[in-house]
Amino acid sequence: MERAMDMRGLRLIGAAWFGVMLALTGPVQAEDYPAAGRAIRVVVPFAAGGGTDAITRVVAEHVAKAWGAAVVIENKPGGGTMIASQGVAAAPADGYTVLAISNSFLVSPLLADQAPYDHARDFTGVALLASSPHVLVAHPAVPARNLAELAGWARAHPASASFASFGRGASNHLGFEVLKRRLGVEIVHVPYHGSAPALKDLIGGHVPMMLGDLQNVRELVVAGTLRAVAVANETRLASLPNVPTLVEAGIAGFTSKSWFGLVMRSGTSEPIVARWNAAVRAALADPAVRARLEPHGVTLTDTTPAEFDAFLRDEAAKAAAAIRLAGLK
Repeated sequence: MERAMDMRGLRLIGAAWFGVMLALTGPVQAEDYPAAGRAIRVVVPFAAGGGTDAITRVVAEHVAKAWGAAVVIENKPGGGTMIASQGVAAAPADGYTVLAISNSFLVSPLLADQAPYDHARDFTGVALLASSPHVLVAHPAVPARNLAELAGWARAHPASASFASFGRGASNHLGFEVLKRRLGVEIVHVPYHGSAPALKDLIGGHVPMMLGDLQNVRELVVAGTLRAVAVANETRLASLPNVPTLVEAGIAGFTSKSWFGLVMRSGTSEPIVARWNAAVRAALADPAVRARLEPHGVTLTDTTPAEFDAFLRDEAAKAAAAIRLAGLK
């Protein structure tokens, strides 16, 4: 009996000591983060050159300089962003792997036969970076200067009518699926691995139309390389003042936007997440960063991790409702 009591006592002491060590480990790890000579990977689930890639690179560059650390961008397109997301979900929760996300991070699992991850269970929010309204653009060879003419052309040319997207489940894919149903016309979806290759084929005339992020299409519209038909925003855009909204064109209540953020694997220590959040918010408040990003038409944000997690929950609910409306499977 006495020996059994001694063993229980030792176990209690051991458990208490282990708890103390765990309590001490978190702050020490965060304090020493990032370790000298160890690179941080920021995985971008799109090809280089697109909106998510461009915004993430600017922010990551600022964070790297502030910390004196190596922050490496790794482009990993495919699977509607699910390949990259699964990879980060399987990485150690040590703060050395960060995932850049946009709308498709939430949408793609809803379209999969079996969702490969649960955003609320497997990831924790770091910060929302920015948002960008979509612009309905067409190749100049399409003889349409407004929404009614574009819909009429699509009905008259069913074999040619198609639209590009950043990928299956991307924000502009889902937005266009809803739009074409509101118009009552069938237009074939052509998915790409990111906005850069989609724009390349749109400019080349291989696909006639797309909902593009403002920061990617504005200069092309101004130069006449693409034609802006309408903007999917609540109001007209200051950078494209002569382009009507889709609401003005007759699609009541319709908006479509891309948003961009950073997440880490769930289980990453709160101090590390907080340090990333502080660094990102400092970057987005820096005049040099704003000077590089704001001319492209993005709206920069300022959120805590908790606020971003709440944003993701709301966006997931909206995406599920849009998928039901569009009849996607």
